[in-house]
Amino acid sequence: MPGYGTGRELPRAGASGAPGDELDEDVEFWGLLYLDPLLELRLLTEETTGRTESAPGTRPPGEALAAAAPALVEDARLRGPLDAAGLTEDFAAAVAAVLTAEDCRRFLRAPAEGAGPAELARAFVAEAVRRGTGRQGPAAAPDGTARDAAVARIAALLPGPGDEPGTHRGPVTRRIKRLTGRLALGLASAQAVRRRSALTDAAHPAAGDVMLYLARGGPIREAVAEAVLTAEPPVVLLAHSLGGIAALDLLVLRPLPQVALLVTVGSQAPFLYELGALPSLEPGSPLPAHVPRWLNVYDRRDLLSYLGAGVFPGRVADIALDSRQPFPLSHSAYWSNPELYRVLAEELP
Repeated sequence: MPGYGTGRELPRAGASGAPGDELDEDVEFWGLLYLDPLLELRLLTEETTGRTESAPGTRPPGEALAAAAPALVEDARLRGPLDAAGLTEDFAAAVAAVLTAEDCRRFLRAPAEGAGPAELARAFVAEAVRRGTGRQGPAAAPDGTARDAAVARIAALLPGPGDEPGTHRGPVTRRIKRLTGRLALGLASAQAVRRRSALTDAAHPAAGDVMLYLARGGPIREAVAEAVLTAEPPVVLLAHSLGGIAALDLLVLRPLPQVALLVTVGSQAPFLYELGALPSLEPGSPLPAHVPRWLNVYDRRDLLSYLGAGVFPGRVADIALDSRQPFPLSHSAYWSNPELYRVLAEELP
């Protein structure tokens, strides 16, 4: 498992991927915003409660922001990053929902000094992500780079000061961190309850599918084998999550020389092998020689992805991707990450 403290974890190059760095803080901050898109606005507004009331007739600081926001949906340059992040469908409703929320109205009446466009942009995007991932049915989480490009464009279109678009490292951020520290216990309790639901919703379909497969996996393997046999060789098996378990099982149990490459993405196959729960292979047994070359793609923030190189030395190459998304979104964000397709283009036979 990525990040698990054993000798089977792959070493990381440099310190930029180490837990606790600025990138991890950024990802965790977005994780909170996905749960509560108004959190940042609320914290910044709370910091201003002691300020003197504006004189009668004075224009509220956020009035220009509120006036400019509805026109965002008409910006042609914004559509590109929104499309890339899969947020176009929900963006207009997200903007309307944020602007009409009482927390946002209070923020716009009295934003903290230096706050404005970037914070509001993050609220719009976080609400769009929340709406998109909350609908029924599978949906790929947005890639972090596309998400941040959308934030940057929104912040550039809105009037007023702000920190560097797409980041949380300016003076405003430091104030948020101080506030968050003072509110840590209260926030932790509320967010833990909300995150428990999110984690459960993400994990239980995968766990249920795995248990079903372990009990009745034969027909699933046969369906994959039939697809292989009807395809023109060389065949590449590209499988996500449970699909990686079924694909590996099939290739262990049945020589299929048509398959030139196995690519598993966010898969639990190495973990099941170590548990002794992989139907095709006893713990400690090596992979048969007929199993083809195997690439195992993982994201260290995807709690349902596992490393394979230490479990099957010399037989599997682990490839790390970083969606810059917190779990559970990280488990589905592979498919919106351009880096995955660059890897596949380089590796396909």
